[in-house]
Amino acid sequence: MCAAALHLAFPRTGAWWLIPFALAGLFAVWSRLSPRAAALNGYLAGVVFFGLTFSWFGETAGRLLGSFGFIIDVGPAVVEALAFAVAGLITAVASRRCSTRISPAVAAAGFTLAEWARSSGTFGVPFGQLQLALVESPLRSLAAFTGGYGLTFAAALLGAYLAAAILAPRRWRALAVVVLGIVCVASATWILWPARQLATPTISVAAVQGNIRQEIKASDTARLEALVRYPEMTRALTSAHPVLVVWPETVILTDMRADASTQRYLGSLAEQMHTTLAVGTIVRDPATDAVGNAVVYFAPDGRLRTTVTKRQLVPFAEWLPGPAWLRALPLTNEIATFTPGAGAQLDAALGVGTLICWESVFPTIAHDEITAGARFFAVATDDAWFGHTDGPYQHAQATTLRAVETGRWIVRAAATGFSGIVAPDGTWTERSGLETQESVVGRIGAPVDTVFDRVGPILPIVFLGLIVGLGLIPRRRAR
Repeated sequence: MCAAALHLAFPRTGAWWLIPFALAGLFAVWSRLSPRAAALNGYLAGVVFFGLTFSWFGETAGRLLGSFGFIIDVGPAVVEALAFAVAGLITAVASRRCSTRISPAVAAAGFTLAEWARSSGTFGVPFGQLQLALVESPLRSLAAFTGGYGLTFAAALLGAYLAAAILAPRRWRALAVVVLGIVCVASATWILWPARQLATPTISVAAVQGNIRQEIKASDTARLEALVRYPEMTRALTSAHPVLVVWPETVILTDMRADASTQRYLGSLAEQMHTTLAVGTIVRDPATDAVGNAVVYFAPDGRLRTTVTKRQLVPFAEWLPGPAWLRALPLTNEIATFTPGAGAQLDAALGVGTLICWESVFPTIAHDEITAGARFFAVATDDAWFGHTDGPYQHAQATTLRAVETGRWIVRAAATGFSGIVAPDGTWTERSGLETQESVVGRIGAPVDTVFDRVGPILPIVFLGLIVGLGLIPRRRAR
């Protein structure tokens, strides 16, 4: 029940305020079980939570697998549920080894660390992070100082001490102290938040949402339609004089660098409008024959200026982990064969960092772009895979969180929505509808500095690790 309630915090229900109460129920159960039983209970709760929260993964891709389509939803859920098992284990151990004053803090830190661990690295799956839902809460400004995991930890801390107070009424005083502390910290970050006072935005930008459905996108008819629809919609923006126009991920399904006619066509479009045009496409390295999911930038003089290749690929969707012989297995022919890019890849002329779809859910990638000098972000994504499910809503929340963490404006172009412009305070100044054909035009401004920019995404995790590590160190009993 608590796991199902936790799912309701996410779009489209959006009841983020349920998170501390749902976590309180989980922590209360785990703290009274043996470590092994708590881990098992946590795993089952995780299967329920992720099964519900990931139910949109196979909306379109599942049809490609026929009767095996359920694997796309169930597979990630049964793996990611291990994070809840670890959280349950840490909670149970902490309740036995730590004093009643600090055991809830250790449990909260353990839950947050488990969320970080399952969301990081090559196989990380950052969807379903509590921080994505909590960016809509009054805790939002905290992310500019601690990153998104600070939001998760604050909610988990409240839930853990609420559980302790429910189990032992004498602990209500500790809960009151925690509530007061969170309120004070959230208020302080709100007052000190530079994004509260933004300079007037002056740079005109646009995002084009062509609304070509995923089911027909790869057909010859749809490919030709994209080469007509997107340029027409872009020309209609001429009077706005945008400095940058962003198209979605893989909107052009040919190798832009090898397709000379398409390159000239789109280069002339950028030149006619005297704008920088960012186009989602694929690129092939002639030396290695490696194929990349990329965004290419056409300069206002029509030349192809910058190529940014997606570095964080979706495992089992954009690449197949493991040895080459796995390609001989049934259904693996539906998995793409992209090769990842390497390192931060800026369009230096504008100072724009590019996050391609999945990458926008990873704070480390955004921080790398900031370190390399990104002054704002362009997000190109193809959320058409997920139709009118919860997926596009949750993915858009990730863009909100990245804007708050980094203090940067973000221009987001999605194939079928949501496209828009996000300010450093997380406000969508412009936003399209879902499954609509429209362009979004607005203005962006200078970035604002955040503490997260300076400390990066690792220091908060080290802090949480110290809480868990020091809390669980065995202590000698007094004679």
